[in-house]
Amino acid sequence: MLFHFKKIVFLFFISQLMASGTQFLAVPPSAYDLMYFHTVWRNPAALNQINRAPRLALAYGNWLAGIESFSFQWQGQMGKGSGGLDIRYLGMDDIELRPNKPTSKPLGHYVAYGLSTKGSYSIKRDNFQFGVGINLINFQIYQESTSGIAFDFGLGWDINQQIRFSFSGLNIGSINPMINESPELPRRIIGSLDYHPKKYSLFLAVESNQLVKEPILYSGFNSNYKNLIFGTTIMSNKDVNVLSGGIGFSFGIYSITYGFQWGNQHLGMPQIIDISIRLP
Repeated sequence: MLFHFKKIVFLFFISQLMASGTQFLAVPPSAYDLMYFHTVWRNPAALNQINRAPRLALAYGNWLAGIESFSFQWQGQMGKGSGGLDIRYLGMDDIELRPNKPTSKPLGHYVAYGLSTKGSYSIKRDNFQFGVGINLINFQIYQESTSGIAFDFGLGWDINQQIRFSFSGLNIGSINPMINESPELPRRIIGSLDYHPKKYSLFLAVESNQLVKEPILYSGFNSNYKNLIFGTTIMSNKDVNVLSGGIGFSFGIYSITYGFQWGNQHLGMPQIIDISIRLP
């Protein structure tokens, strides 16, 4: 009976993984990504470190269902372009395995996690910014794991000094088979239009996600006041409405940013905090 129960649990989680396990790639890795829409996570062409000091950042957060998120980021100028390195972890390490009868203690614990390491590079030519990212992916659930590779491509076009059009294709690649199937990547195509006078920016965007039937619409703004930055984004489609945003403070070369997300799924409110430093 116990073996039968373990088999049912194993097959259930594997089926869930095949359906949505790679969606951890569609979870914002930092508070900065919750506060700003135009970031390297959504478009590698947004990476711009020309004539700027290198930046190091660490982020920690709690996502839905008690999932923990950690990320490390480096960005800096590389020759005539900009380079970046992003390492992130999203997972749970205390999932309990129990028999099909009440017990005071679990039979054991197992983990479910996703890990990605992405290198990005962008370069500017006249009014165009081009970006590319290479992402090495690994994730595990129960005792099964798999890995793969994905590519991100991005374009930014400054139509004039205040209007910018952006386009990106994300998570284009493949994952090695797990059991007898290969999990699907959340391939994403995002187009946006940004209006940015000196003190604030407004944007509209639309996303097509291979694992979501309906298109996702975005709108929001960002602004700053002295050492304070803040912003918010509304995301919606036929089934889900989500509000995300954040606030950040700068103290010399140091910055602290807090981000949150609230949705109508009633599954909790994810929160992330970043600490970053500008290197000399």
